[in-house]
Amino acid sequence: MRVEAAGMLEKLFEDAAENGHRLVAISGYRSFDTQNAIFRRKIGSSGKAKASLLVAPPGASEHQLGLAMDISSLRSGKLNPAFGRSEEGKWVAQNAHLYGFIIRYKAEWTPVTGYADEPWHLRYVGQEHASALAVLDVPLETYISRLAKSMFGEYLSDAII
Repeated sequence: MRVEAAGMLEKLFEDAAENGHRLVAISGYRSFDTQNAIFRRKIGSSGKAKASLLVAPPGASEHQLGLAMDISSLRSGKLNPAFGRSEEGKWVAQNAHLYGFIIRYKAEWTPVTGYADEPWHLRYVGQEHASALAVLDVPLETYISRLAKSMFGEYLSDAII
């Protein structure tokens, strides 16, 4: 991960532990080749349509930016949709923004993001934006569109955003 994101993730993990929640990092930075292998493997096991809902193609994964981390509870140690319902997952959902992270993919946002529910996928956006996103409870795409319109609205057409 990028240095700032990694430092804040460590702080999030430390504070979670102080609150009785033991978290583990499962998957962070991925190279193009690694993402390609994961995507191809998912196509082989699930078909292209389902794979595209579950795994970003190479070149489109947030993991390749060094700003994303998939996490789990120490008890589970693997990626599981039940993480979002676990005590650890609930704590992360309530507190991630304090460390500059958002839960990037929620089930209700699939029509906007194009990805299925991933309560384990944290994306670093910085504390200011993460806090705003927590209040608005909208996907990153919606937030960016609103920011662009508020800052450059007179110069943008709906076709661009």
